[in-house]
Order: sequence, then C-alpha cells, then structure tokens
Amino acid sequence: MFRRAGLLAFTAIFLRGGFNQRTRADMYAERAQKVGVPASPDVVRAAGWAMQAAAIGLQIEPLRRLSALVIALELPLVTYIGHRFWEMEDPQQREQHLTHFLKNTSLLGGALFIAGSRRP
Repeated sequence: MFRRAGLLAFTAIFLRGGFNQRTRADMYAERAQKVGVPASPDVVRAAGWAMQAAAIGLQIEPLRRLSALVIALELPLVTYIGHRFWEMEDPQQREQHLTHFLKNTSLLGGALFIAGSRRP
C-alpha cells in the first residue's frame, strides 16, 4: 500500500510538468534557447509527451525502471534551463529557484533509486 501511494505521489509532478511542456512549448523552447540549449517547440512538446508517458509507466511494473530512467534523463536539463538560481539577483527569486533546483535534485535521486532497484 505504501509503495503504491509513494509511486502515485512521485508521478503527479511529472504528469503536470509534461502537460506544461506540451501546452507551453513555445515559452519553454524560448527559455531553453536563451540559455544556449537548442530546443524547438516540437522538441519541447515531445519531451512533455515522454515525461507524461514515463509518469504513467511508473505505475506499470514491467515499465517502471525504464520510465524512471527517462525521467532521470530529462530532469537535469529541465532543472538547468528552468531553475538557474545562480543568475538571480533578487534574493527572493534566488531562494525560490534554489528550492526548485533542490526539489528537482531530490526527484532525480528518487528516479535513479527506482531505475536502479531490482523490484521497484
């Protein structure tokens, strides 16, 4: 019961994040390009679909490890593009982005844990 609840809770952020990438692809592509990552809206949209598919795949035991790996591969780039706390001059914005950076780092740890587990 705890494992299922934990996986469901872990999945929610990726369903929402993938939805945002798909529906706001132009904005995310522009943000990526500003920091030197060549991403078109179509690439961002595809990454959103992949994130949502991986989130659903976490709930299906034979797909769980692969799905966690997909999420683990997406998180560093999403974090680098979206939460560049070191560039923020406003202390409140810096703190907010640092919090999201660390949250994503924790999510990456969880995804790697699941991907590396024999029976996730």
